Amino acid sequence: MTLDALIMLAGALVALLSVAGFPPSIYKPMFFILGFFTIALGIVVRRKRGDWETMMRQSGRAPRDAGLTRSPLPPMPAHEEEEELV
Repeated sequence: MTLDALIMLAGALVALLSVAGFPPSIYKPMFFILGFFTIALGIVVRRKRGDWETMMRQSGRAPRDAGLTRSPLPPMPAHEEEEELV
């Protein structure tokens, strides 16, 4: 099973557990366990992504700041830039 599938499965179990009708003595510890499991999977996914980005930078396949710095607006085409009036 992939990490993405495990995260979706944990989310589905949380959703199912909330409406399954279990007593609080069962569903409260399960919420804690599933929450901890989901956080751990999120950390693993972030680390793998960071390793992949580092590998891509070192191999020269991606620019140094690829996707890390984003401006809020896309760059304007050259023909739409404002001209300075003198």
